[in-house]
This record gives sequence, structure tokens and C-alpha cells, in this order.
Amino acid sequence: MSVYTQIILTLTRINIIGMSEDLSSIHESFKKSGMDIATAQYSITDYSLNTDLSFKFANVSEFLDFLELNDDAEKAELVTAKVVESNVNPDSFFYVNFYKPKVAEL
Repeated sequence: MSVYTQIILTLTRINIIGMSEDLSSIHESFKKSGMDIATAQYSITDYSLNTDLSFKFANVSEFLDFLELNDDAEKAELVTAKVVESNVNPDSFFYVNFYKPKVAEL
């Protein structure tokens, strides 16, 4: 399972059981956009795309808390690697920007 799929499944699972106000606002943002969280694409950047689907995290530790992955070393390592792969310092703030999947033109 890809890191992307793990993040989406975790967000979906948490949103369904309503464990956090912050997560409810993220879920609400997806609802307002009409976008399905399970099909959304994302980018991890050191800047916001200034959309309702751009969420700021203080560092990778906060993001892992959000995803409830701090107790899962293997998944935490995969997420941290994804942040680093995105040329973002995991010890500094960053944004996770979600957007609609791109459709290839024929």
C-alpha cells in the first residue's frame, strides 16, 4: 500500500469516527469542495496553495500525530520519507495541499 493510500485511509477512518475537531474541519472542507477524499491527490510543500484544501503542519511529528501514526514506526518512517522526498524539511512547518485528480487529455 502506498504512503498516499495510507494517509487517505487514515484521514478517512479518523473523519468517519470524528476523533478531532481539526479533522472535522478538514472533512468539511472536502465536503464543500465536492471532492472525494479517497480520490484526492496531494502535494507536500513549504508553501500553501491558498485553497480550502491546504493544511499547515508545524513539523512531521505534528503530521504523524494528526495521522495517528506516532506509534507505528514503519508507517511513520514512510511518511517522513515522503516529506523529505518532497524537498521539505521534516523539522520545519509544511503544507499538505489536496487537489482534484488530474485527468489526462486524449
